[in-house]
Amino acid sequence: MVRFCIAALLIMLAWLTPGAAWASSSSPLLAQTTVVEVAEVDANAPISDADIDTFAKVYQQVQTLRLQAEQEMAKAVEDEGLTIERFNAIAATQLDGAADSPDDMAKIAEKAKISKKEDKKFKAAVDRIIAIRQSTEGDMEKAIEADGLSVDTFNSILERSADDTALQRQISDAIVKQTLANVEPAS
Repeated sequence: MVRFCIAALLIMLAWLTPGAAWASSSSPLLAQTTVVEVAEVDANAPISDADIDTFAKVYQQVQTLRLQAEQEMAKAVEDEGLTIERFNAIAATQLDGAADSPDDMAKIAEKAKISKKEDKKFKAAVDRIIAIRQSTEGDMEKAIEADGLSVDTFNSILERSADDTALQRQISDAIVKQTLANVEPAS
């Protein structure tokens, strides 16, 4: 089973948080919060069956892109010569240490026994992860809009489904229906 790095998990959580998924591509990866304005949507407005069907289709595409990105991120870490475990340990020092300056970061690195070579590998891996994230976010946005759903509508449905079990069921039913429809012609 592929184990994913903290940075990848943080990114994935951001992608699953409505609005944050479409944050600026220049936003930093670690230890920073991105503020994103989400369009106001009437939380009580009904969602059409067509929008649910479209959301279900696009959600599957977005999940596929997300999983591919996670695998690419894990590979990027390993290609830079770090194990996922070591990358996680270094990332944890940055997240837990709350370094405010380069001097603070140097103290944290020394305390965590992070060599300059490892720090260089870590930074290279983070740069690659950021590039993968930016590319994947763009691909996700294109996938959403290609099916005629706006990013705001997608995010709104995603947000509403977090607390609405009836909506979750409708989406799940639409996904099953679409999956079965895709399997039947191949039989």
